[in-house]
Amino acid sequence: MYKIMTSNESIKRLSDNAVIPHAPGNKDYNQFLADIKEHGTDIVQGADIIEADYIALRTGVDGYLPVSEQMDILTKDGVEALQAVNNAVKEKFPKTITGGVSTAPLPDWISEVS
Repeated sequence: MYKIMTSNESIKRLSDNAVIPHAPGNKDYNQFLADIKEHGTDIVQGADIIEADYIALRTGVDGYLPVSEQMDILTKDGVEALQAVNNAVKEKFPKTITGGVSTAPLPDWISEVS
């Protein structure tokens, strides 16, 4: 069984966690290709897609404003204005976004091998 890695489309052999470069001529890569030809693409998993949870989203670039900007809103427009800005972020990224890991589809070059 193999897993595609996201960083550079290298391949991880799950039996021993060896990382195989996507490099024709490499003996492990050639074995990977032979295994796909023999067993099909069912022996390959797509890369992991790590999905952010609501905390990461709220504190990321699209989340809450920096403290200095929040203080500007607070002093210029008042508490209600700051609450409205922060509530908009909470509405955009509700606590029901719990993150997780999903699997990406296999790259096209793998289906071309089989």
